[in-house]
Amino acid sequence: MRDFFLNMAIFGGLMAIPYFWLHVSPSAFSTAMAWGYVVGHVFIYLACLSVALMVCTLVPKLAGAGRIITVIWVLFIIAITAINARTMIWGVQPIFDTNLSLTEFRASPIVGAGIGAQAMVGLFPAFILFAIGAAKGTGSRRLKSVLLAIGFLVIIAGGPMHDLARTAGVYATADLLTTLGVLLLGAGIGYQVSTSLVSTSEKTPAKMASSNTV
Repeated sequence: MRDFFLNMAIFGGLMAIPYFWLHVSPSAFSTAMAWGYVVGHVFIYLACLSVALMVCTLVPKLAGAGRIITVIWVLFIIAITAINARTMIWGVQPIFDTNLSLTEFRASPIVGAGIGAQAMVGLFPAFILFAIGAAKGTGSRRLKSVLLAIGFLVIIAGGPMHDLARTAGVYATADLLTTLGVLLLGAGIGYQVSTSLVSTSEKTPAKMASSNTV
């Protein structure tokens, strides 16, 4: 999950940098955002790949599938990025609506569909995996799995909406869902760390008591 958050952070940074041009040279914003969008989305694809590979390591039957998944994923990234660059950088560029204070990315429907498909292939198995863990687990393990499962599901719903949105309401909803999903994933990972620390501290006295009775 570290790679997932790292790639998401790089994506967020590349998408945020173009807004600097709104204060310096507004006429350059569209081109800057087009480049930020195209390059930034490469890291979205890599984030999804990292989750897919994580699932492969957690499911024994998929242990040997990591290499072929990586090859197919890289080929997909090259193809969808080429289409994205052609349709956005040298095609219909994003615009910033000053009345709504909102960016309309106007991504190609093909790109939006491709991103949605990749999110389903990369993230949906993780959702299923953690949903099963939530159903079978108990206590802190169940809560952790619930947070991670819901987080992945919300990102699956909200992420592709950015690329398919055509109204301000849909853009705002997509932002809200994506942010909520990332927060839920962070909470799930943070809860795992805190509970493991608690478990360790609780087990240590028990081991000492056991050794004293020998």
